[in-house]
Amino acid sequence: MNRWNVQFTQLVRGSLPGYWGNWSLGRDIAPGAVGSIDPETGSFRLASERLPGMTDAHLVRRNASSDWNMMTSHVTRREAAVDLDGSAVDPDTGTKVSAGLQVSWTFGRAGEMVSQCALESSVTLAGADALLQQDLDWLVERAAMSGMGSSRGISQGFGVVTQVLYARSGLNVGSLSEDNTFSLTGTASGVNKLLGEAKGKGSFTSSSSSKSVDKHLWPSEAGALPGEPVPLAFAFASFDGRLLLPSWITHIGAYQLILRNNNWGTYVVKAELSYDTPRGRQKRNTSVSGGLVASFGDIPLDASNIDLALEFVSIGANERRTFHWDSPRGQWLNGIRHIDLFGTWPGPTRAVDVEAGIALE
Repeated sequence: MNRWNVQFTQLVRGSLPGYWGNWSLGRDIAPGAVGSIDPETGSFRLASERLPGMTDAHLVRRNASSDWNMMTSHVTRREAAVDLDGSAVDPDTGTKVSAGLQVSWTFGRAGEMVSQCALESSVTLAGADALLQQDLDWLVERAAMSGMGSSRGISQGFGVVTQVLYARSGLNVGSLSEDNTFSLTGTASGVNKLLGEAKGKGSFTSSSSSKSVDKHLWPSEAGALPGEPVPLAFAFASFDGRLLLPSWITHIGAYQLILRNNNWGTYVVKAELSYDTPRGRQKRNTSVSGGLVASFGDIPLDASNIDLALEFVSIGANERRTFHWDSPRGQWLNGIRHIDLFGTWPGPTRAVDVEAGIALE
């Protein structure tokens, strides 16, 4: 499961960068659940079902409106009408049906995967920052009981699930062999609903594979309707000591800001970085010539109100660009931020916050 969850998390982060995947659709994951995540595998280990200060009033539910259909590069899908011989029963209506639909996925290589679901909702732990601070002493105790706490506080990786994306029905299937095919058969209505291509509760009458697969279906049994929605992906808050890391996806010792002036530019760019810490305002300077890269490393985890001032050196007045981040803890998910610099002297200049997709010209 761990190997599959790593790859699934990578797929999920293509559209939800701050999320972890829940490949096996494990039910321990819920908003407010307390536990630890292995950053190498993404597996979640439950320590407590919810925070002590949490009530149902803290949960905000929003209906999911987007499609969920992900697969790796060597997977192909096809559909075909099939004859069910009148032996299949539609669990939604209780009637026997003879015309059906078969959806098949072919995996060209071992390790390829597909995830297709009918999304139900996104449930968020509202006011999570305040709630976590309120229950911080309790969390420190629970972290110590799990071997992830000390007198300093909580180790990164222990924390609280803050948001969960739920699926009404669907499947996660990974191939253990090359040239493998997995098929799902049922009524056209049931299969389309199960895969999120029509509204309602989905179902299937049979599933099969030509070789071994790792599969997680919901509903888990043929001829049944799904029960409660299952958690498909989730966001997680952790701590470094007693410092909250609200969108935690990996262990971070310090933050780093990288200036890339290797985009065929010829300007020399001066850079000044300043930020607040509990120890006072800090200021640092560097410069980077065309074709080179420079960086500000060892930005502390408790830095906030970060300002980056750039000057593209010219014969006349220097062109200036500025960026601001309230807090890297909520915005620099993997601990690294990239600023790409452009401009051929004496032409126009541009600076791009790569992760945010923001360009200043």
